[in-house]
Amino acid sequence: MSGKNLKLAILGIFILVITPLISCISALPRDIMFISSRDGDSEIYLMRRDGSGIKQLTKNKAEDLEATWSSDGEHIAFISNRDGNAEIYVMNADGSSQVRLTKNNVPDESPQWSPDGSRIAFISFKDGNPEVFVIRVDGTGLTKITNNPPRANAAYPRWSPDSEWIAVAYSLESTGEGTSEVLKVKPDGSGATYLTKNKLLNAEPEWSPDGKKILFKSQRTRNIDLYVINNDGSGETRLTDHAETDSFGLWSPDGKKVLFSTTRDNPRQEIYVVDADGSNLKRLTNNEMEDYQAVWWLDGSRILFVRIEGGGNGEIYIMNADGSGQTRLTNNTANDSLPLPRPKSAGSSQSGKPR
Repeated sequence: MSGKNLKLAILGIFILVITPLISCISALPRDIMFISSRDGDSEIYLMRRDGSGIKQLTKNKAEDLEATWSSDGEHIAFISNRDGNAEIYVMNADGSSQVRLTKNNVPDESPQWSPDGSRIAFISFKDGNPEVFVIRVDGTGLTKITNNPPRANAAYPRWSPDSEWIAVAYSLESTGEGTSEVLKVKPDGSGATYLTKNKLLNAEPEWSPDGKKILFKSQRTRNIDLYVINNDGSGETRLTDHAETDSFGLWSPDGKKVLFSTTRDNPRQEIYVVDADGSNLKRLTNNEMEDYQAVWWLDGSRILFVRIEGGGNGEIYIMNADGSGQTRLTNNTANDSLPLPRPKSAGSSQSGKPR
C-alpha cells in the first residue's frame, strides 16, 4: 500500500471511530438546569451532563431565579421580577410558553412543584408577612394554607412524596428572634401539626423518599446540627454534632444517606455525607475554595455542586458519590449556581432554592 493510500485508510478508520463518539456526545440530553448571570442578569439555562450544549431558556432584563422541575421533567416553575416584583411563572422545559401564575404587588417566591404535578406551593407576602399558598399549575385555585399572626413567618415549603402534606419552617415573634418550628399542613390548609415544639431554631425540612421521616436543621445548643424526626413528630434523632453549622441536608434517592454543607472547616463551606443513622461521616470536598449547593443525581451515583473560584464567581461541578472524579462543568467569569438534574423519564421533583 502506498503512503498516500495508507494515510487515507488511517483517516477513514479515524472517521469511523470518532463520528459515532461525536454523535453520542451530541445526543446526550440537556439534563442539568442552572442559573447564570453570564448575560448581565440572572437567567435560567440547561446543559448536558458533560457541560456541553448550554441553552438559555429565559432572556430578559430582569432576574429569573429559584427554578424547579415538575416531576415529569417537562415543565419548570420559577420566579421573575420582569413585571416589577417577584412573581411565580411556569414554562415548558425548552423555555417556551412562559406564563405568569401570580399577580400581586408584593413578592411571591420559593415555588415548589407537587410530586403529582398538579399544584405549586410558594411563599407570598400578599398579606404582609410571608405565608404559604398553593395554586394549581393553570393559575386557578389559589389557597392560603398558613394563616398566622402579622409577625409570623413561614418559609421553606416542602411537599411530601405523596403530595398529601407540606412541611414548613414556621416562626413566631413570641418565641424569640431566630427561632422557628417544623410544621406540617395539608395542601388545603387543614391538619396543621407541629412536629417540633421547643421554641428554638428548627428549619429546612426535607421529607425522606418514603415520606416516613423529615430531615431538618436545629440549634439545640450553640451549634446548628442535623436531626431526623418521624412524620408524626416522634422518634427524633440527632445526625450530626459539631461546634460549627451543618445545614441544607438532602436525602439520597434511596434514603440511606444524607448530603449536607458545613462550615466545620471554617471559614469556608465544604460538602459532607453521612449515613441516615448518623454513622460513617465522610468529607467529600477538601480545598481552599467554598463548596456548597450540593444536590444528588437522580440515581444517587453522582453529586452536582457549586464551587466559588478564586475570582469570587461560582462554577458548577460534578463528582462521584464518594467525592472522587470532581469535574468542572462551567467555566466563565460570571456566577453559575443552583444546578438541578432533570427528573428521569423524567421521575421526582427537585427544587432550586439556594443552598
